[in-house]
Amino acid sequence: MINKKIALRSAIVAATILPSVAMASGYKLNEQSAAGMGTAHAGRAAMAEDASVVFYNPAAMTQLDRAQLTAGFTYINGYGEFTGNATNVGGLDITGADDADPYSDGGNYLGESFIPFFYYARPINEKFSVGLGVFTPFGTKTNYDDDFVGGGFADETSLMSLEIAPTFAFKVNDKLSIGGGLDIVYMEGLLSKFVDSVPYSSALAGGYQQVLAAYGSAAADQWVKDQGFVSGENSPLIDSSNAGFENHYEVKGDDWGVGWNLGLYYKLDDATTLGFTYRSEIEFELEGDSKFDGSDAFYIYSEANDMKVPVGAVISTAQTSIAPQASKVPLTTPASATLSVAHQFSDALLLQAGATWTGWSSFKSFDVIATEDTGGLTDGTIHISDVSELNGLSNGYIGHIDESWVDVWALAVGGTYQLNDKLALRAGYAYDQSPVRDEYRTARVPSSDRQWVTIGAGYTVDQNLSFDVAAGYLFMYPMDLKEVNKDLNNQPTDSKTSVTGEYEIDVFGLSAQVNYKF
Repeated sequence: MINKKIALRSAIVAATILPSVAMASGYKLNEQSAAGMGTAHAGRAAMAEDASVVFYNPAAMTQLDRAQLTAGFTYINGYGEFTGNATNVGGLDITGADDADPYSDGGNYLGESFIPFFYYARPINEKFSVGLGVFTPFGTKTNYDDDFVGGGFADETSLMSLEIAPTFAFKVNDKLSIGGGLDIVYMEGLLSKFVDSVPYSSALAGGYQQVLAAYGSAAADQWVKDQGFVSGENSPLIDSSNAGFENHYEVKGDDWGVGWNLGLYYKLDDATTLGFTYRSEIEFELEGDSKFDGSDAFYIYSEANDMKVPVGAVISTAQTSIAPQASKVPLTTPASATLSVAHQFSDALLLQAGATWTGWSSFKSFDVIATEDTGGLTDGTIHISDVSELNGLSNGYIGHIDESWVDVWALAVGGTYQLNDKLALRAGYAYDQSPVRDEYRTARVPSSDRQWVTIGAGYTVDQNLSFDVAAGYLFMYPMDLKEVNKDLNNQPTDSKTSVTGEYEIDVFGLSAQVNYKF
């Protein structure tokens, strides 16, 4: 009874483009200003401190008295640690806890990232202002070690984006300004995972060697059969050359998308300002190729009819390459809304607060869909289909993940203290809900509610030039993972691959910017 599909199913049904080391939930990036980071971005939509209002609230551009430029970057250094175990394609236990195993806990999969930003705002007259922003609104980069125990679910994830944002603002009266603009976004993604196409059991192999040494090959062969494997000493499950992963899968693609944003800026009185911004969803179809790129061949194994345990028993001598296949990844970024308030408590102290809603509930599942039929190959005895026919799904689906994310809120408070004419000090705190519920957490999205604290400073050189720096530390509580593959109806598949364990994540951020008035 040939079963070619179960060997590959774990390769392509858990691909996703999601998790983030950024200091915002999901894969959304808030790191668009060093001055903003200093106060955990609290109250930024109600302030007109520099040209970064192009991002935070374009309506506030009317409060700038002359043309300004703000440019800088945010550096993110994250540390992610996983501790746990998994089962391979044959349903056999594998572990990353023992140095002798061919698997590991994946190392620090987060690493470092740089997030640049650039803004320019210019008043045209007393009523009308325009601006331009170039920044990164979404992104993530994670990469487990190649021998990660959960490599059947996640290896590398890279999501990069670039936004060009032309904006405008109009002062309705001395109290109210409105603004808005376009979000023109280029997005590029790559995700990969490993494939355990031939199951191996270190426990079974160890037992076989012990019986072999004590009683000889016939007894060892019979011992393997007594464990439920009919092929005895020929079983691939005790062949150490099958330890680890036999192949590697990746999909990558890119696309352009267009959305819009709207902002309101209101002076409640001489000391208090309010700001509101809304950003629309943006739809993408990242188009590219799905392919196996880890080796030139794929082993196909069969299941004998009289096996007591449904795992691989006989390795076919045939090997085959799987042709790359054009595919697309539909992705919709969430809508969001921010309400901010800033209050000048005294001549030196400015208090800031804000709340942001993000509509992650629009993200129900993540899919990789074939856009062509390659026709498949035949080795004479076994028909080897293309990628879309090897995963146990249907209708051209190469991969499917049930995400079922939920809408979330982020709350932030902060303050700016003007120490003297040159130096301003900042501090802030934010609490950010995770859109990922515990039961839907994946190895690619090890996310939970996060908290972060920040400090910063601004230094004015002269009436034209100033600098801002900030640092932040993000922490999450340890979180559990229990992941299995699911079909298009979000029910567990017959793939026996799984991963369970616990994550711990810490992230440090550093940001700097320069501001110049013309």
